[in-house]
Amino acid sequence: MRKKIVILVLASFVRMNDQVGINTTNPKGVLDIVSTTSGVIIPRLANPVNIVAPVEGMIAYDTTNKSLRYFDGVSWSSLITTKLTKPNEGVVKINAGGVGAGTKPSWSNVSANTTRQVIYSLPLVYATAPTTSWPENSVISDAKIFSGNQFIENSVLGQVHQWRLIVNYTKSSNILSQDIRFILRNPLSGFRSEISGVIPSSKTGGILVYNFTTIADGVSLPAPLGTGSGYILEWVASDDISTISIDSITRISFHKD
Repeated sequence: MRKKIVILVLASFVRMNDQVGINTTNPKGVLDIVSTTSGVIIPRLANPVNIVAPVEGMIAYDTTNKSLRYFDGVSWSSLITTKLTKPNEGVVKINAGGVGAGTKPSWSNVSANTTRQVIYSLPLVYATAPTTSWPENSVISDAKIFSGNQFIENSVLGQVHQWRLIVNYTKSSNILSQDIRFILRNPLSGFRSEISGVIPSSKTGGILVYNFTTIADGVSLPAPLGTGSGYILEWVASDDISTISIDSITRISFHKD
């Protein structure tokens, strides 16, 4: 009975004054809480994304990631950042394709000036956290990075992406210095980025690293944000190559407001 009376009195106070004060008779806002010995406890959830029909401005405490989270009308972000990334940033690293141990794209005895496309068998095999740390509060299979034999950016218009490609190679000992060029291109827009890796004459095997930068736009992102279908990744060597395999491809998606 006592709880009912308190609720009725508080409701009347809100209707008359449009302000509520706790431990104060002179509230400075819609809700004014005064205390020198305690604090406010907001709802605590293992994952705020499970809240049904959240509204813009909603706040909750994420007990899994130990962070205050707020809903911006589209997704949940971190009000106080701890180990979380922003909702649209992070890193995804592809180790291989297929099932089990996975299959890495590889080629043997490829003739000079012969172009090959990098294609993964599905499903993709991702590196574990912390190497892969995106998207926030989601399973990695939700990350759209390879579809229709093309590489796809995160679905945020104007977002910058860095792609790192690590390649293993062997070449014949009778070939001197050799160029292996990787090409990232958008077949719809004409965008094309080429990076060459030169193998010294003293090397018959080793690792090459390539870095590409892309900016998501309407001709690279698929529907509903655009009309694109991603990027094709290819390679070509200046001389005969014995073997090439893709060790990994990492996509870094930088936060965009």
